Formats: sequence, C-alpha cells, structure tokens
Amino acid sequence: MKIVKKLGIATTSAVIGITGVAASSAAQAVQLFDFQYSFPSYQANGTPISASGILTTTDLDPINNNYTITGISGTRKAQGITETIIGLLSSGTYGVNDNLLNASTPLLSQNGFSYLVSGSGEDGNGKVNLFYSSFNEGYSELSSDVDYGSFSVIPRPVPEPYTVSGSLLALGFGWWTKRRQAVAFQKKPHKGIYSSRQSR
Repeated sequence: MKIVKKLGIATTSAVIGITGVAASSAAQAVQLFDFQYSFPSYQANGTPISASGILTTTDLDPINNNYTITGISGTRKAQGITETIIGLLSSGTYGVNDNLLNASTPLLSQNGFSYLVSGSGEDGNGKVNLFYSSFNEGYSELSSDVDYGSFSVIPRPVPEPYTVSGSLLALGFGWWTKRRQAVAFQKKPHKGIYSSRQSR
C-alpha cells in the first residue's frame, strides 16, 4: 500500500513539474541561430574579418516578421587575432543598433546589431556593429577596413519542454526503482544466516 501511495505522489509531482516547465518555456520562448559572416578587406593593406557563433532571440514577432536578438556568443577574427564575443550591447548604444534579426532577406536592418568582444573590436574598445547596407550592397561592419560580404544564419533546434521533462521523469523513476531494489535486498535474510540458525 505504501508503494502505491509513493508512486501516486511521484506521478502527481511529475505532472506538476511538466506543467510548470511547459508554462515557463512558453513564457520564455527563445530561438537559437548559428550565425557566421565574412568580409573581405576594403583596401590592399586591410585585413578580412570573420565571425561565427550563436544568436539567442525571442520567438518570431508575426506582425513585424522579425526576432529580437537577446544574446550572442562565439568568436570574431580580425588582423589574425581571435577575439571572444562577450555579449550583446543594448539597443541604440553603438551604431544606433536595433538588435533585430529579420525572418526574410535582408536578415538585418541598416542599424543591425552590436556586441562586445574581448579584444579591440572596431572602435578600439571592443565594440562591433554588424548591419545591412542601405544601398543593398550587402552586409558589413562599421569598420572602414572591410568591404561588404556575406552573413548567414541557420536555425538551431530547441528541445521541447515535454522531451526535457520526460527525460527527467524517466531518470527519477529509474533512481526510485534502483533504490527500492537496494532496500529490498538489505531486508532480505541471507542464506548463510538461515542455515546457521537451522543447524542449532
């Protein structure tokens, strides 16, 4: 009877947990995109710039057909030096950035998005702005050292909340089963003890 009661409590807890995870996931809907870009040098003595990493965004805004970028990670390579991307800069702080990612081309606006790197960046203080040309020339950084080039994003699948909670439930049930077997084994009398008692 105790086992049935415990199983009922565990099942109820699991259902509540799954509901909670699903609700918080819906409220905090996020999308992940693998991004990369590469720009050739603007002058003969310039150096090309490239970067790649992951963009974190809100869910798609169906009215404006875009995502708001909320986070970034990855690396940027300029002048042969690899810089670590530290994080996203707030909207309007560098290059009048709006931090929007469009669902269709062009993927960025004329204001683009801005981020901070561990090195000198574009402005010598680690700031970088990536945007789309107002004259349809392509994507580029604010740096005058680079020309226009390519920018691409690939959606990265986000695990469904039910998949995550289902895995946690399976792990919890497995642990509970193992624990129950261990307790049962400890309570079970050993044959050696029985045979010594019977011989007396």
